[in-house]
Amino acid sequence: MQDDPALSALIGSRICHDLASPLGAIANGLELLSLSGLGKSAELTLIQDSLRGAVATLDLSRLAFGRAEPGEMLDAQNLHGTLAAYYANRPRMALDWQVTGPLSRLHAQIIVLLCLGVERALPRGGQLRATGAHPRIEVSALGDTLTPDLALWEGVKSGKALPAPDPRTAQFNMLHYCLAVQGLTLDHRLTDGAFTVSV
Repeated sequence: MQDDPALSALIGSRICHDLASPLGAIANGLELLSLSGLGKSAELTLIQDSLRGAVATLDLSRLAFGRAEPGEMLDAQNLHGTLAAYYANRPRMALDWQVTGPLSRLHAQIIVLLCLGVERALPRGGQLRATGAHPRIEVSALGDTLTPDLALWEGVKSGKALPAPDPRTAQFNMLHYCLAVQGLTLDHRLTDGAFTVSV
């Protein structure tokens, strides 16, 4: 059976949809516990923090790996909110968001995939910076220790050296597919203290 990114995106959307309801039920249950007069405790705080992290990851995964309908739009500030919630649970990673204007849902997906790919260049943490407006976007990793996999990024750019699909690098395979669908090209550059990918 051949790999089908479109089918994978559809399956991703279904999984995210099915997980949203039980997470919402947990959130409602925690709210009812709070309203019942249950005092604040370390255990309750841990559950609430874990739930926020799970919801943020689910929202980001829906954008990155779910199905993007043509014509669907997303405001840059809404996308910022989703990314900010996700990175809030990763204290070693800071997000600098400078993207403006409305974005197509397909372009928003590419931005999220760029962030998930570029962050891998920061194994010890650092700053992730996104700048620009549709259709020109740049995502940079800024830090003292940068370890981008340049061969992998060349594979995304050309499609000739992509690794076999793997959960740890699925964002690169999906990014290549999304760029091809949109007819977009990717460039990357490594300088002292910065690794930047632009679309």
